[in-house]
Amino acid sequence: MKKILVASAALLMTTGLAGIAQAADAEPGVSLKGDARVRAVYRDNFDFGNSDKDGHSYMDSRVRLTVKGTAAGGAYAIGRMTMLSSKLENNDEDDPSTAVDPNTIWVDKAYIGIPFSETFILEGGKYRVTYGNGFFYDDLPVAGLRGIIKTGNVEINPFIEWESEGQASKIKQDKDEDNDSMRYGVHVGVQFNDDWNGGVLVAYQSDDRVQSVLNEDGTLETFSQHKGWLGSLYFSGKAGNFGLDGEFAYNEGNLAGFNQWVDDRHDYGGKGIGTDETDAGFGAYLQPSYTIDALTLALNFGGTDGGFIAAPGFGFVMIGADHPLTVVSPGELGDWLWAGFVASYAISDDLNLTGNIVYATIDNDASVGTDSLENALEVSAVLDYTISKGATFTWYGGVLIPSFEDSTVEDDPAVGTYGRLQVKF
Repeated sequence: MKKILVASAALLMTTGLAGIAQAADAEPGVSLKGDARVRAVYRDNFDFGNSDKDGHSYMDSRVRLTVKGTAAGGAYAIGRMTMLSSKLENNDEDDPSTAVDPNTIWVDKAYIGIPFSETFILEGGKYRVTYGNGFFYDDLPVAGLRGIIKTGNVEINPFIEWESEGQASKIKQDKDEDNDSMRYGVHVGVQFNDDWNGGVLVAYQSDDRVQSVLNEDGTLETFSQHKGWLGSLYFSGKAGNFGLDGEFAYNEGNLAGFNQWVDDRHDYGGKGIGTDETDAGFGAYLQPSYTIDALTLALNFGGTDGGFIAAPGFGFVMIGADHPLTVVSPGELGDWLWAGFVASYAISDDLNLTGNIVYATIDNDASVGTDSLENALEVSAVLDYTISKGATFTWYGGVLIPSFEDSTVEDDPAVGTYGRLQVKF
């Protein structure tokens, strides 16, 4: 109950900032938009030759549909459905009970928004958020409440997120005592002028869940409480032909990996997303760039320390980026330093080619196996072609050359390529 009171008080304080004026009337109705893709993928030696697996290929597809309903007063509800995000097989089986993936439709967004005035909107439910440049808090699935307060060139987003609800826990004590894990924070973004923007994110995550449970068979099961501070500072802009963006981020040790789009396994006896013994994590990157007509040259360099892991979508092709060719992400396996040269050339209005050369060094505690990855060199390319408005084809290709501290590990290069047809409507 005390947590509900705290959340309610915070909500009232937030709404009080905006007053009780109603937003302007809106055109009521329902709108639809979405996206769909089909990918053909080939991967070889993604275990660097340390097994008997041959290279393999596959195709997959996904369709997503976003529905937005708007009330006459401007309030809205948004839901997003994903339909069949899986490999293409078993095509003769249309019955969900016999299909490869019976969960062919699911929802990853379901929230409402209520405008209290022209400068304040309150959103609540299950949604996804990005604060910053995509390095730390990127497209993160969350459940909670957040404000959108706009004043001049500043946007303020106070938020309360439920990471684990005690009443849904599989642990009796957490359910009886309403032991939740929650995140409280604020994001402030500033559009300094037409060319420069920046912002800051600060949040604290509480965790009242039990640290140990005595099972019926007499065994003691222990958990890590995922609590502490996190934050980031970011900026992005350009001056003439020069561009620069960057971000610096921090999280306490037992929050390491919270931004990896995975469930917190505390309730289920898993290893969780960090431990009390983990050092505080730091991560940062800078990317200066220079544009000459249709050519843009950039240098992306940065590092991680203390178990910090960059958001899944951050990176290049083989290193980071969260797609079928991702081998490893910055921050995984140890402390990273990397530098990547990125060249992008607009061949025409509809065709763009990007090339990457990336070198990374990894300092980790592992001394055996593929976890002892010490250095990695990526050479990759991306070709983007606009077929028509809303329809694109993208080709990715790359090679990752590893070096291991453990000399007994095979170090064959990982090679991969895939093509993607995508439609947005």
